[in-house]
Amino acid sequence: MTELELTRWEDAQSYWVERGWDRDGLIKVQSRVDLARPDPEEPGTVVIAGVAWAPPFGVAKVEVQLDRGAWLPAELGDVASPNTWVQWRYRWRGAPAGDHLVTARVTDGAGRAQIEEPSRAEPSGATGYDYRGFSVG
Repeated sequence: MTELELTRWEDAQSYWVERGWDRDGLIKVQSRVDLARPDPEEPGTVVIAGVAWAPPFGVAKVEVQLDRGAWLPAELGDVASPNTWVQWRYRWRGAPAGDHLVTARVTDGAGRAQIEEPSRAEPSGATGYDYRGFSVG
């Protein structure tokens, strides 16, 4: 059986709302670290990269933190619209040998920063900075 119900937003509860999830389902300002690896074309440099998203205002900046130090600006790739993901990267030149930690954060075009405090996805979306450990040989 197939049904289609036409109603107004305020008059209906959706499948997920009935199970405790947030009604609006807004997308939070968020970033992700996808890789940290040596650059084969530039010895001594580590390329750190990921994606960020911040609809509806778009990504204004992404910053990375290396080994809990100062926040450093990442390069942003081209983006189709404020509602799409943007790729970012940071080139760490002269990275010393050893184990390291990179953390990323994003700020949107309205000045809203990514929420630092981690939270679970339910009921209204996960929060927290993403980080990745890596080693330089």
